[in-house]
Amino acid sequence: MKRSRPSTRRQAAAFVAAASVLTHASAFSVSSMASARKELGKGPSPSLELPPSAESSSPLEEMQARHRPIASSFEPGTFDPHPALTNNHIQTILGVYLRKQCGYISPGVKGLQEFLVAVQDVAGNDEKRTDESICDFYDERIRITTPCDTDFFSVDVRYAGERERAYQSDEGKGLVILVHGLESNSNSSLSTDLGQAYINQGFDFACINFRGCCGTPNDTINSYHLGFTDDLKYLLKTISDLWSKGDGYEDRPIYLSGFSLGTNVVIKCLGELGEDALSLYNVRGAAVGAAPFDNKLNNLRIDSPGFNKEVYGRNFLKSMKRKAKEKLYQQCDGDPNTDLFDYGRAMSAETIAEYENAYICKVYGFDDNIDYYERTSCKYFLPGVAVPLYIVNAEDDPFFDPSCFPIEEGVDGGGKAPIKMVRTKHGGHLGNLFHQRREGESRPQTSWMPTELARFVGHVHAIGQ
Repeated sequence: MKRSRPSTRRQAAAFVAAASVLTHASAFSVSSMASARKELGKGPSPSLELPPSAESSSPLEEMQARHRPIASSFEPGTFDPHPALTNNHIQTILGVYLRKQCGYISPGVKGLQEFLVAVQDVAGNDEKRTDESICDFYDERIRITTPCDTDFFSVDVRYAGERERAYQSDEGKGLVILVHGLESNSNSSLSTDLGQAYINQGFDFACINFRGCCGTPNDTINSYHLGFTDDLKYLLKTISDLWSKGDGYEDRPIYLSGFSLGTNVVIKCLGELGEDALSLYNVRGAAVGAAPFDNKLNNLRIDSPGFNKEVYGRNFLKSMKRKAKEKLYQQCDGDPNTDLFDYGRAMSAETIAEYENAYICKVYGFDDNIDYYERTSCKYFLPGVAVPLYIVNAEDDPFFDPSCFPIEEGVDGGGKAPIKMVRTKHGGHLGNLFHQRREGESRPQTSWMPTELARFVGHVHAIGQ
């Protein structure tokens, strides 16, 4: 039987009301504790903060204050990898190939045996891996035509129940939109694992493929970059307009998720939208992995001589150069002297920074790669986030400078934004594999990080009901 749902504005208002209950309860608790400590001559605890008063707060600050208790009340899980498999490069590289087989293994020798069996199975599998065209994980692909430049991008959707209409199933609690990483797509092992984790929580799932990442070249010179939020915002508007027009559509909550470059895009988008994320689009929260934070520092790390540059950097460059060559013939009639971008420098680039100077900066109008990094780094957009956000990073991520982890912007560092930040000791870049499964412990269907992010979305959703 079809469930009756309130309008987007009424639903957003109900979510805000639920957050307010938590805020008032938190304020009462904080006030009581502060009074008790003051009587003892110690004063109020510096780690506890009362929500700002309406007289001194902006609408953004008021919404952040209401949502901080939702983020702070979430209890993060513990990532406990097998001690023999903590190396960050093992975690990073094998995360691509062994995610479904080795998200969890047994402790001790038995776990190593399970690991070796999985490696042998994958090495012996000669089947072609999924390319960028839609795979059988998804129920449908929706093509979105962009409004300004007559281009397109594709969104792949998996439904939690029987499809009733676009982006909605009969059993879906809401919709989670995933934004993938650099040169990835909806078919990556991490994208589908995240999708399954959100499906397991009862949400319909959609992965937006950046332009040129769906298996079909897009129609303009544009593609995507670290700060490219246009298509995500347009998708939010498209879904919001669709769901609000009636015709059997129900207004449902939306949550955002992302990894690596996609995480940067999600955080930047939330920071740009501020309170409009909830009030206009009913975005109720977000959960992301591998937040880049400072793109300038990270570029120095991945382009530095050694393993990072030779393995990760060259792999990215190979893919990006292939697409630059496609663009030359598709958009520039094969003319290597085109004014649209510097084809020669792009194809001869030895570092990601050199490629970005030749292609990204030329196409999108950045002065140079430094200007590009400084204008897109997601750390600058954290203060504008208005809805509960969970960020999971790894301290040993080989792509990111470990000195930049702005915990002070989140609820555990005294920040105003409703952001919960966690940094695991191990995990590499988007690995978090080989988590030790204790005796008698049931094995989750999805690997540790996707399970953790989906758990946060479930936490936020439960409070807003």
